[in-house]
Amino acid sequence: MVSQAIFRTALLLIISFYGYSAVLCQIAFEEIREDLGISHQLSEGTIGAGVSVHDFNGDGLDDLTLGHTRGGISFYVNTGDGFSLISPLVVNREFVKQINWVDYDNDGDLDLYVAANDGISRLYQNTGDLQLVDATEESGLPLNVHFGYGACWGDYNRDGWLDLYYASKGVIGDPDAIRSYNRLFKNNADGTFSERTEESGAADDDKLPFCAAFLDYNNDMWPDIYIANDKLTYNTLLENSRNGTFLDVSQQTGADARMNAMCVNPGDYNQDGWIDIYVTNTPIGSQLLENSGVLDQAGFIQYHNVAEDLQAHFPGANCWGSNFLDADNDGDLDLYVSSSIDQPKEVSSIFYENIEGTSFQIPFVEGFLADTTQSYTNAIGDFDNDGLIDIVVQNNPPYDFYFWKNNTITNNHWLKLDLEGVMSNRDGVGVRIESYVQGDYQMQFTLCGSGFLGQNSSYRHIGLGESEQLDSLVITWPTGHIDKFYNVQSEQIYKVLEGSSTDGVINVAADVRVVQRALSTSTKFVDQGTVTLFPNPGGDEFSITSDERISHIDIINVDGVSIGPVSDYRDGNALDVSYLSEGVYFIRVLFDNDTSTTIKWIKL
Repeated sequence: MVSQAIFRTALLLIISFYGYSAVLCQIAFEEIREDLGISHQLSEGTIGAGVSVHDFNGDGLDDLTLGHTRGGISFYVNTGDGFSLISPLVVNREFVKQINWVDYDNDGDLDLYVAANDGISRLYQNTGDLQLVDATEESGLPLNVHFGYGACWGDYNRDGWLDLYYASKGVIGDPDAIRSYNRLFKNNADGTFSERTEESGAADDDKLPFCAAFLDYNNDMWPDIYIANDKLTYNTLLENSRNGTFLDVSQQTGADARMNAMCVNPGDYNQDGWIDIYVTNTPIGSQLLENSGVLDQAGFIQYHNVAEDLQAHFPGANCWGSNFLDADNDGDLDLYVSSSIDQPKEVSSIFYENIEGTSFQIPFVEGFLADTTQSYTNAIGDFDNDGLIDIVVQNNPPYDFYFWKNNTITNNHWLKLDLEGVMSNRDGVGVRIESYVQGDYQMQFTLCGSGFLGQNSSYRHIGLGESEQLDSLVITWPTGHIDKFYNVQSEQIYKVLEGSSTDGVINVAADVRVVQRALSTSTKFVDQGTVTLFPNPGGDEFSITSDERISHIDIINVDGVSIGPVSDYRDGNALDVSYLSEGVYFIRVLFDNDTSTTIKWIKL
């Protein structure tokens, strides 16, 4: 085992060798939680607590949802220049692990799933305006106590509805103890779930799982599952057989790493179009499983551990959460790793700069080198929309959670994508994003729940290097439909609606069976009844119907500016909006009884 002292000395030698200095530093992070109004500390030490970076109120700014150790959940709203702690949206006293914001019912607002350890994991349905109601029992999800850690969502049968997969780390070898296995729940597209663990072959019995993630390792668009298993019980790769079942191909692909695996961090680090997986480990060293994209003689794609060769294995540390991110917008994925080193003079987290997909180096980032806290979970997002990805880290007491602001000075450009499925799941989970800029290629696969108990921003970030535009963008949706866009300008959040490049026509793959939504984006429930806007998405006209008498309508753009009220609207009449440009709008409907509701509408 490599001692902490030796590793730290080696770290300083690397910095000295490459001649980094504070003056010449390109990548820069600063811890500014107090400046932003964030004050969150666990009541006791633990192996990870949930961190979600997600825009749960839909205002275009990533918010924060942070777990506690049996102390509820903290919800921080992003105000644009800081964060405001709001009243708890749910009462949850469990030992909170994974936190997932997810639109499981495809109604246009985000619901909340909370995985518990030694407690009951719960699903909360958003009934509108962030009114969260416990829907665990009525949805058919289990109410039994289990030892959960990671949870992830993906559309494994590609029917347009997100399914749930979670790890249950029980006890192996004791028939009287809580069983150690994972569970898969199929979304029935009606607000309920049915367990498919056994018949799908997804249980992965008698191991010690921490986390899992849906990914597409063989590029067939059918989500596979990779599982990080602790205590040398071998990691697992489950290949989607496209018929509702999974096949364990761990050994055949070389993905069966035998380690004390903590996290699953998928990403295409070398931009060759194949998903690689970073898995954290004990002081022996973490692994970076490189997807070769090459079949062996038996017809299986091969994975190879290249972490030590690329100097990205972080030896001498108990590592937990990790994330790929393009910190300097140069077009390749850097790597951030948290560890539970708890020594006042030892670096407990590390940032690796990706050097054109061929190696990783440790640049001089003063803030990170001063980080000696005991850390577990991390999650990423661009909180101030400046095009630079920030990092939130869960630390054990006596330290607060940290907010690492990305202050990198660079002339590189960026683009962020806001994806919305129409026949695919509305969150755009399981989408393959391919981008081209000046001959360089990048690929991403969208996730809900990854790393170690983390949820990253749903706004997908692409570094463009010195280019001021993306030459081409190819979006492959879970339905199989492909949208293509050209010459997309940088420095913006680019809304991508499924079918928006094909005049609303969505081409579903022959082997995909989508379950149509019972309710579309156009329907909202209010105290007085139901108000419906149709069509949504639409073109130069839309109509609104309501159980209550409408007094007038207000059309608001994404900047919050009213384009003009429409008075004396008659229920069901077609409203001419040909003067509006393509984009996202909010239609505020006011009723005679002085109540109102707002519906998001997209013009194609």
